Amino acid sequence: MTIDYEKAWEEYAKKWQENNPELTHIGDEWIGKAAGAANSLAEYEKLIEDKFIVPYVKPKDTVLEIGIGGGRTAELLLKYCQKLICADISNSMLNATKNRLGEDRIKYVKLDGITLNQIEYQVADICFCYDTMVHLEPRDIFNYLTKIPAKLKGQKLCIFHHTNTLSDLGWQRFLKDWDKNLMGKRNGTAHSVMTDTIMEKFLSHLNYQIIHKDTNSVPRDCVWICQAPENN
Repeated sequence: MTIDYEKAWEEYAKKWQENNPELTHIGDEWIGKAAGAANSLAEYEKLIEDKFIVPYVKPKDTVLEIGIGGGRTAELLLKYCQKLICADISNSMLNATKNRLGEDRIKYVKLDGITLNQIEYQVADICFCYDTMVHLEPRDIFNYLTKIPAKLKGQKLCIFHHTNTLSDLGWQRFLKDWDKNLMGKRNGTAHSVMTDTIMEKFLSHLNYQIIHKDTNSVPRDCVWICQAPENN
């Protein structure tokens, strides 16, 4: 049995307008409320911008964003970086972001879910992955962590956000849908079972330098600021 992330998000995109008729952009339905981070889209965007973009993204940086969704965080990143590489497994998400942001200073890349071969070697200064790893199984996260260093140059800074099942809100989320994802099979949009301890082991094993671990800003989840190792 396999998790078909691509099919899951394509199906999500197809049903999105019907399920969210009041919204303009796909992804704007995720306002951080269930994660304990915010009570509105504007509040959540301000938190992401102030905590995880402004302190780290500089005007000359090229940022690689993995899992762009509908372009919400891409729009925030574009205010601060020189160039943005938007990568996603879903063509519908790439098209949604392109319709939202255009192509000025942006390159769009379709991923295969396993490799990052579609992205150039040492092309970006920063890797930004927010609201994406919350859906990835731990082994898929580890796999991406092995591929990312080769795509980075300079400061090789990374901002990674994933769910933390052992937090109070993370546990509530687990209890909400565990019985819908059994026998080794689950929908690709469901949250994975992941913890900050597992992620710390992944990062340490792969020689990422951990700069900061944040379990407070988004109480259900965990956000890491770290530096990728030199690519061997």
